[in-house]
Order: sequence, then structure tokens, then C-alpha cells
Amino acid sequence: MKQQLAILAAALAAANLFGAIRAVTPTAWNGDPNCWQMKRHHEKMSSVTNGGAKVVFIGDSITHFWETNGKEQWKKFFADGPLKALDLGTSADRTEHVLWRLTEGKELDGYEAKCVFLMIGTNNTGHFPFEEEPPVDTILGIREILKTIRAKQPNAKIVLTAIFPRGADANDGRRHRNEVVNREIQKFADGRTVIWCDFNDQFLTTDGVLPRGVMPDLLHPGPYGYEVWASAVLPYATAAISDAPMPPNRFAPFVRRESVRVDEPVTVYPETRFEVGWWAERELEKRNEIAASGGTFDIVLFGDSITHNWDRENRGRQALDKLRETYSVLNIGFSGDRTEHLVWRGLNGDLDGYRAKCIMLMIGTNNTWHRKDPPALIAAGIRRVLDVIAIKQPQSKVLLLPIFPFGDGPQHKNRVNNEAVNALIRPYADGRNVIWVDFNAKFLDEKGDTVKWMPDRCHPNAAGYSEVWLPSVLPYFKTIVGK
Repeated sequence: MKQQLAILAAALAAANLFGAIRAVTPTAWNGDPNCWQMKRHHEKMSSVTNGGAKVVFIGDSITHFWETNGKEQWKKFFADGPLKALDLGTSADRTEHVLWRLTEGKELDGYEAKCVFLMIGTNNTGHFPFEEEPPVDTILGIREILKTIRAKQPNAKIVLTAIFPRGADANDGRRHRNEVVNREIQKFADGRTVIWCDFNDQFLTTDGVLPRGVMPDLLHPGPYGYEVWASAVLPYATAAISDAPMPPNRFAPFVRRESVRVDEPVTVYPETRFEVGWWAERELEKRNEIAASGGTFDIVLFGDSITHNWDRENRGRQALDKLRETYSVLNIGFSGDRTEHLVWRGLNGDLDGYRAKCIMLMIGTNNTWHRKDPPALIAAGIRRVLDVIAIKQPQSKVLLLPIFPFGDGPQHKNRVNNEAVNALIRPYADGRNVIWVDFNAKFLDEKGDTVKWMPDRCHPNAAGYSEVWLPSVLPYFKTIVGK
């Protein structure tokens, strides 16, 4: 009993100490060491200490219910024979509970599995309002579980299963949130050590309806649903235990509209870069800052690498430290991002969980530089970002900055493109909610070159931040924030 209480206290203390988002903070249920979840954990640990299993299923009630709704399918496919699978599903679990079970709970310790199936996340999206747990948090929680499974079972194949559909049809908000998560977590599957398995189409009619004959409560499969599940994943389990080549990533054979851009231009359709490791780590860092913020920021910096560099030594760090002497500041600039990345981040987490007084936005140079988008498309992307800010942070004033001057002179093709964008976006500022702040001329010498303040003719140096950018926007911050 004392040991259980100590574990619970340690988990809670860790969450409070680091201010991490809930989805990545190992959490042992409700604090009661005699709760039914803890009793189930101890029952499962008896199997773990007796040699574990070659095939392991990890998840929530949908996995747990192999033992009830799917007991006939479990007996037929997984309980006996060479698989002898272990069901480590616990009802109502979210990513943070799974993390506790795998770390403090040690449910993957002391044995060597061949194949680990993971399906988790529907309770993250289903138990909390969007603003309390946006999709990015669930994605980061699943990413942390995958890292933990790999650390605990370095030789096992991991089969990452898409979160199952829920709700009557595609209009269900929680189903939509799960689809946002699914679209990103599939990027974590390399097809070798982590395999993606999406057979959600087999639960649905062609028009996206979830029949009650498949999932009676529109969430948990009935016997037919478990038959579908077993048939889809059995080839992975049998290949893994026989050391045969694993089947490839499996994608649903039909395309769900919310998974692809249909009518929207590329600059406004939400996209991420979760396949880039540092990008995901920065998302986690920023969501943790938000979790620890107390729910307010005076100033939010939103953009690409030029904004990101406020965080970097020998660039904007000194100016940011000066700004933070007076203001609470969140920097959600990400190097390499384009307008569509800000749209996704704004819709799915980076503008959730707090209230900002002022948001400074500058984006678009990578649309020009990386993809050569025409001005009208870039301007449309910036308009979409502003619209997202208005929805997520309606109380905030927005400082809209023009794209900074690029290159060695007025004729540089990227600068010409960006200046055309700037002419299109300036009317977006109404002087009340969106304020146009243009100090581009201060970056130019007599020849129109930016090299003094931007040695690479794109990114400001330390002097560019402290001697040009900061003094140019500080009066606006003082007026808007009131200090």
C-alpha cells in the first residue's frame, strides 16, 4: 500500500513540477491505490512476471473488451496456439495512463515480445473539451508511448493502429478529432520497426456511417467489429512471431475527405511537419510552456524561422530576454514553416489553452523561398492564419508584419514576390483588431541591401533583433498590454 501511494504521489509531483501537458505525463488513474484499474494492473503483472507474451495489445476499453465483446474472437485467434497474446487494455485509459503502466507500472518489463499492437487516443479526444486537449497533445502522447515501447521492447515490431471511428457519421466532432490525430501519427510509422495499420473503412458504410451492428454504442466494437480487427492484424502477429517479413503499412483503401486537400489551395490547407523530429520536440516544448503558463500570455510570437530565432543565442535571445523583463512571452515560431503549417498549428493546439493580449504575426517567406508560391496564394494563406487567430484568440490584438526584405537588393526575385504579398495583405489590417506594423525600411542600407542586419539576407542577426525589430514593436506592446 505504501509503495503504491508513493508511486501515485511521485507521478503527481512530476506533473506539477514540470508543468508538462497531461497527455505525456505518466498518470496512475484517480489516486486510489485500490481502484479497479490498479487491481487490473496487478492481475496483468502476474502474467508479465510469469514470462509475459510474444504478442501484446496495448490500449483502452476497446482493447480491454477483447475480454468481453470480443472474447470469442480472442479465444479463436489470440489466446491459444503460438500467439498466446496478452491483453494490456484498460477501460477509460488515455495516453498518460498507458505511459504510467509502461514506465512506473513496468507492464513491458522482464520479457521479450515479438509484436506490440498499440491503439490509443479516443479517450484523450473524448474526455476533454478541445481547448483542454487539442489534437496536438494526443499526437504527442502517442509519440511518447511509441518511444517508451521501443525503449522497453527494442526488438519488437510495433503495429500502430489508427484510432477507430466513433459517432454516427463523419459529422461527429470527436470522430473528426480522431481523424486529425490519425493523419499525423501515421507519419511515425517507418514500415519496418513501426508499421501503420488502418482498416477503419471496414467499420463504415461507403458514406461514412458507423452501423450499430458493428459498434453498438458507436464507440466499442461488437463481435463483428472484433472479427474485423482480428482479421486485419493477424497477419502482422503471425509474421512477427515467425520472424518472417512483416506485411507493409496498411492504409484504408478509400480516401476520407478530411484527410486530403480537395478544394482549398495548398497555402491554406492545414499541414504539419511531424515527420521532422525537432519539429515534434518543439511542439512538445511549446505545449509544455502553455501548460505551465497559468493560462495567459502578454505577447505571442507566431511565424517561421525569423520568429523562431528570438529563442536562439546570437540571434534574438538577448532581445527576448529584455522583452521578458516586462512581459510574459510565448514564441511559437518554427523554422521552415509556411502558411499552411501555421494554419494547422493554430487550429490544433498552439493557440489553445491560454488567452493572449497581443499576437505578432509574420509569415510567408518560406512559401516564396521553398515553393515559389505566387503572391495571391501566399496572401490567401496569411488571411487564413488571421482567421484562425480570430477564432481561437478573439480577444487578442494582432500585429501583422510584412514579410521582411529578402536578398541583396530591390530586384531580387524573392523580394519582389514578397513585396507583392505585402501589398496584398496590408488591407487585412483594420487598425483595431489587426494592426499593420511595417519597419522593413530600417533593415535596408542606401543600396537597398539587408546585409548589415541580415548577414544571410533573410534572417536578422542579434543587432537586427535588438536594434531594429524590438524598438519598432515595443511601443505597440506597451499600448496593447498596458505596461
